Amino acid sequence: MITVFDVYALALLIVSMSLFVHRYITQNPPVYPYLIIACICLVANWLGEGGGGIFALALLIAASFSFLGCLLYPSWRNMSGPNETSAPQSGKN
Repeated sequence: MITVFDVYALALLIVSMSLFVHRYITQNPPVYPYLIIACICLVANWLGEGGGGIFALALLIAASFSFLGCLLYPSWRNMSGPNETSAPQSGKN
C-alpha cells in the first residue's frame, strides 16, 4: 500500500538527487548535505510505515528545510566568505 510518507520521501529524494546531479555536472558541490537528505528520507519512510507518523512527518519537514538550504546556498564551503588566512596584513606593528 502506498502511503503519504512514500510519496513525500520519494519526491523529495528524486528532486534533491536531480539537483545534486545537475550541480555535479556544472560545479563541484559538497556531497554530505544531499547524503543527509537521502538518509533522512529513508528513516522517515521507515518510521511512517512502522506507525510513527508524527516523527516521520517531523523528519520529512526537516529534510525539506535542508533541501531548501541546498537550493539557496549551493556552495556551503564558501558561505563564510574568503579564507581568513590569505587576508593581507596591515603592516602595523
